Amino acid sequence: MRISRPATYALGVTAAVALLAGCSGGGLQSSSAFAPTSGQSSASSGHGLGQMGHHHQSTYTSMRTPKVHSDHHKSWVSPDVKRAPRLLFVSDDSFNDVFIFTMPAMQLKGTLTGFSEPQGMCSDKQGNIWVANTGTLQGLKYSRTGQLLGSVSDPNGPPVGCAVNPANGDLVLTDIFGNSGAGGIEVYHNGSGSPTRYTNPAQYEYFFAAFNDDGDLYVDGFSYPSFTFTISELPNGSSTMHTVPISGGSLHFPGGVNWDRVNYNLIVGDQECGVSYFGSCQYQMLENSSGGLTVLGSTPLLNYDEGPCDVDQGVIAPFSKYFAGPCISEGSGLSSAARWAYTSGGTPTNYNNSAVAFPIGSAISNK
Repeated sequence: MRISRPATYALGVTAAVALLAGCSGGGLQSSSAFAPTSGQSSASSGHGLGQMGHHHQSTYTSMRTPKVHSDHHKSWVSPDVKRAPRLLFVSDDSFNDVFIFTMPAMQLKGTLTGFSEPQGMCSDKQGNIWVANTGTLQGLKYSRTGQLLGSVSDPNGPPVGCAVNPANGDLVLTDIFGNSGAGGIEVYHNGSGSPTRYTNPAQYEYFFAAFNDDGDLYVDGFSYPSFTFTISELPNGSSTMHTVPISGGSLHFPGGVNWDRVNYNLIVGDQECGVSYFGSCQYQMLENSSGGLTVLGSTPLLNYDEGPCDVDQGVIAPFSKYFAGPCISEGSGLSSAARWAYTSGGTPTNYNNSAVAFPIGSAISNK
């Protein structure tokens, strides 16, 4: 159930459809570039969805589904990561590894092995890293030096993303779909024990999540029954999730969700904003007075060769000066772990294309 969007997909009995480009060129784009287009469609995908009895009206043919070459070596971490003030962790769904890079140089300093479809990631205040280990229905907690500190089990479905509430340490795992069909979120008090499940009846698939400064949780995914892009909110202290209306733009395929603590914006990734073809963008959204989100603009993210790349779940730096994470190549170059200036975007300022094959999720660990 990989959460990368397919290169092409067929809608009903029609031929493959190419979505309109939402943003082209580098830099922050005006929200007027993202107006809905008549006939525009969206469909979710994921390796293994059909095998698990989950079917959409839309079917797809993936051009980028990787072969799995699991890394059977032992984990290793360089001793000097203890002195690094900031580290970038990137999961790889082909090697079943999690890689550790220095920031901003993007030097490989460690490889954690033995995962089963590691996907979305998140970090806590102590610099620990959580990994959504989709294949075993678990969340795995690691120290910044690569030690396994603990785990939680997900009883309701395959987790693909996570978030940690900075106020109380609660862990959230997002289930793309559930045992009975629709997905949801699992909340683990202080990151342990049995979870409490929350769902929005209007949302079917749940991808990535982030908390704002007030402890409100935002989760993107696909709606029901139309299977179009949607965002749900679980307000702090509430037991009810609801759909958040979005104005000023149109998103297509869910990507990572981040909270910009400098500008007080929600940053939502779109894996199909259309840089050249099927590239990724990060949308800046303002929480408005009516309880919705207003799209202010978007930052396109390119690969080091200036070609488009699919950024499944990237992460914004603590001071919002850069954005980092996975870059699955959509062009002639190799996939990479990359660091982009924010909000200018475009090609990365630093990258490493020697380690990753099919990178999915990321998290930054601060010392």
